[in-house]
This record gives sequence, C-alpha cells and structure tokens, in this order.
Amino acid sequence: MSTMSKTPKLLPWLAKKAGITERRAATLWHDAERWAAHRAAPGSSAYFKLAVDRLLELVAAESLRADAASFGWRPWARAQARLWAISMQAAHQGAALTARGWRLIGSVGQHHQPS
Repeated sequence: MSTMSKTPKLLPWLAKKAGITERRAATLWHDAERWAAHRAAPGSSAYFKLAVDRLLELVAAESLRADAASFGWRPWARAQARLWAISMQAAHQGAALTARGWRLIGSVGQHHQPS
C-alpha cells in the first residue's frame, strides 16, 4: 500500500448520505484498506472488493452511532434538511417554468405584431 493512497470517488457522496464528515469517511476508508490488506493482496480486485464492503459496514456503523448519540434528533434534522432541499428544488423548477412561459409568450407576441 502506498503512503499517499487514493480514496474512492464515491466517498464524498457516501459521507453525505451517511451524515458524516468527508474526513471521517476517509479515515474509515483507510481502516477498511488496512483490514482488507490482511485478507487479500493489496491492489487486487479481491482486495478492493473487501475494502469497499468493509467501508460500507464501517460507514453504516458510524452513522448509527451518530444517530444514537443525538438521542434521536439527528434523523429528524436530516429529514428536515431533505424536505427543505426538495422544496427549494420545486421552487427553482417553478420559477424556471414561469420564465420559460413568459419567453414563449414574448416570442409569440413578436411574431404576431401588426406591421
């Protein structure tokens, strides 16, 4: 294993979905790599499969630990954040649709002006 090992490209997405920091996810990835190195040859496909599987287990456990430490508030806060994001996306789509409608009305008006 090299001293500057790379992290998987899915790590930021996975960290966000689990509600943990990217730094913590990177630490979990390095733990998963060390674990996999004891079971398969580093760099092999079996090694990476074991490392990713172990990472998913560690991230799930970390997410559950953080949920338990928040006394049940963290899942509610994450759900509220998702609802806020969905409502903002809906507002953005509504505004874009309205703007498109006004552009269509304007273009129709320009084509039908009496000369």
